[in-house]
Amino acid sequence: MKARAAHANRTGDIYTALFYYKEITQHNPSDLDAWYKMAELHKKARNYGKAEESFLHVYEKAPGQYPYTLFHIAQMQKMQGKYEEAKKNILTFRKEGGSRLGDKNFKRLVTQELQGCDSGMVFKEFPEHVEVLNAGKSVNYPHTEFSPILIDSATLAFGSLRMDSLTYFSTRDKSNIPLRQIYKAEKKNNKWKEKGKFDIVNDPDMEMGNFTYSPITNKIYFSKCDKDDKEIVTCKIYMTEKVKGKWSEPELLPEPINQDGYTSTQPAIVTDTTGKEFLYFVSDIPKGKGGLDIWYATYNSRRKTWNNPTNAGFRINTPEDECTPFFHVPTQTLYFSSNGHSTAGGFDIYKTWRAEDGRFVPSQNLSFPINSPQDDLDFMLSDDGKTGFFVSNRPGGTPYFHETCCDDIFMFEILPPPPFECELELAIETPEDSMTCDSLVMHVYSMDKKTKAEITDTIYLDDCNYKLPLERNKKYTFSINPEGFEPDTLSFDTREMASAKTISKRLVKKPFEPEIEEPILDAKPVEDKPFTLDDVQYATDDFRLNDDAKAALDSILLPFLNLHPNSKVEITSHTDDVGTEKYNMRLSQKRADYVVRHLVSKGIEKDRLIAKGMGQSQPLVPNLNPDGTPNERNRSINRRTEFLLIKP
Repeated sequence: MKARAAHANRTGDIYTALFYYKEITQHNPSDLDAWYKMAELHKKARNYGKAEESFLHVYEKAPGQYPYTLFHIAQMQKMQGKYEEAKKNILTFRKEGGSRLGDKNFKRLVTQELQGCDSGMVFKEFPEHVEVLNAGKSVNYPHTEFSPILIDSATLAFGSLRMDSLTYFSTRDKSNIPLRQIYKAEKKNNKWKEKGKFDIVNDPDMEMGNFTYSPITNKIYFSKCDKDDKEIVTCKIYMTEKVKGKWSEPELLPEPINQDGYTSTQPAIVTDTTGKEFLYFVSDIPKGKGGLDIWYATYNSRRKTWNNPTNAGFRINTPEDECTPFFHVPTQTLYFSSNGHSTAGGFDIYKTWRAEDGRFVPSQNLSFPINSPQDDLDFMLSDDGKTGFFVSNRPGGTPYFHETCCDDIFMFEILPPPPFECELELAIETPEDSMTCDSLVMHVYSMDKKTKAEITDTIYLDDCNYKLPLERNKKYTFSINPEGFEPDTLSFDTREMASAKTISKRLVKKPFEPEIEEPILDAKPVEDKPFTLDDVQYATDDFRLNDDAKAALDSILLPFLNLHPNSKVEITSHTDDVGTEKYNMRLSQKRADYVVRHLVSKGIEKDRLIAKGMGQSQPLVPNLNPDGTPNERNRSINRRTEFLLIKP
């Protein structure tokens, strides 16, 4: 059974291989190697729940035997939309050193998956106003559909493997194995009905790939794919054009589009206002960014040749795979799918366009519900930009094996966002002897909870009442700090205010009552709780000790350590919020290590000293003012080193 399973896996027959590994694990539940291979096959088959279950079995039985298992568990949880669980497991995997197992690309993949979990949580909470529907069982069969393209407003062409039952084939005789072909459907009564094969491009002896139609030039570009003896798939791009009412015999595009030994597929054609043709396509030709990349080439109509392809660049292509490009001419926007851009699923759909300098802008994720925790591909948009199609293996399709096994075609409509009319009525309460708010300064800070975009503003009030129209999904902070009065701050967000037209809030102008500030931390050596030394201070982005800091350590801390010769000292350093979390973690560790080096140079045993860098994770006071501006005094307080005596 193991030999048959291995052979089926080599020939790409995932489900036969799964059948055998399931039998093997039932006969011998302790065969963890079979469990692990079965988990990998479930992952290939996109049965994310079963893959998670099988990987988890291996991890629980022998967590150290298969070092990547926890990462695979997290990936499968992410593909099911269980982002919080996935993120927790990725962090555990990274903390335990898992990200050091592979090369730099694997380390980047770990970070990418972590960011994808964060994106997924945001997309779930703030979906776009888009209605998504399955294209129906007349179009979607239990196996794979792909490449939906509108020929006109009532004619849809698409690729499909038209099978609706489980059938067995011999790998020795491939003549009877069904092949993917192109079909057409017509729209009647707002529903799509299949109307047979689209034989203009079909080759009954070849697997058909994605295609595109240019109504301006009356040309169809499409791809055909074939497997070699090692089951490696190679695709080539073809073209047919309508001449005097008849479609020409399809012809293979010459080099440099199709190159020997490489695959070229998934064409997208663009014709500009001058009639110049641009061909976007997917290929693994040399000098790419890795995996499958998106390339583009222009057609020289005078010479009747294609110019050398240009890689679409790092803002589109990644070390993973990019695919299914679609160019929306009315908005000059390129859409494509990728599994290398911190996706919220496997493949997500992105868009980009050229800036004034001619370069593509950074790619933007289309968010949910067009994207999902699963694979989303083959996006196409109508000319008016309101409706379109895409392909996905999300639940809700017409699968045969399990709910996420196979790609279906989905329709979508972009809806106008529901109205949001909400006004803030803000009152400033003042003491009786100070009724005026004239020229009172109020700071307003707002943050978009989805994009994290921030805006700060300063308002000079005329009176004690202020009105402001609020925006959807925003967090607001209002603050006043009048001279001679206590500051006051008000914060709220508009997420749950869709049904309220007016909300009333208040700020209070209260007389200032000076208080004696208590020290935040003891500034002299004590036992059992952290203390700081006043002179151990740091400039921004510096980890070294100045002369005052060294003198404080020598005159205050060293005698204290000598009084407790059997105790250890935990040295914990911190930073402010300037810089990234990763950078500040390294900076704080350097600060703690530098203190250790100084104390060791003064005769303190190194094994008594424990150095910890905490980065910006534990500020004593806020790094920012209520209006979002930096508070430099507080930042200097947070740039500190704490000492804690640990008794034996």
